[in-house]
Amino acid sequence: MDENLKIEEIKTLREFKASIFDLFWEKFGTFYIHILPHPNLEIGKRGLVGNENESGIVLVFGPHAVKSISSQPEYLYAELQFGYTWEKLIVPWDCIFGIYDKNQNSVIKMKVFTENIDFSDYTEEQENKKHIKDSKVIQVDFGAKRHKDE
Repeated sequence: MDENLKIEEIKTLREFKASIFDLFWEKFGTFYIHILPHPNLEIGKRGLVGNENESGIVLVFGPHAVKSISSQPEYLYAELQFGYTWEKLIVPWDCIFGIYDKNQNSVIKMKVFTENIDFSDYTEEQENKKHIKDSKVIQVDFGAKRHKDE
């Protein structure tokens, strides 16, 4: 995981990507998503083929290319058509690199995390302790009781 980003920032980025996806889904007829390889990426039986294992794949989302779709907090679930075959996809928000519309009037590039990030064992308290421990700033407890003679 990128040490410069806190857990909350990663969650916020996921929410941002989901919001952008929802906006494109509602407002654009056809749009494209460039996704990069990720351990939790699932593209049905097809998977990633050829150079897609390194450069990723561009998926087409539109009224005729999507059978079902569901936006989840950590991933996007969709059934997309590849040729004549429908494939079930699980696309983690972390691996979405870019979104652009059919006419390329708007292009959005975003930060990608290519490893699996699991928050279940990681709490905000642990994150704060880590930063305090790594910090060279002296921590002062202003809530400590004062002496009676002061």
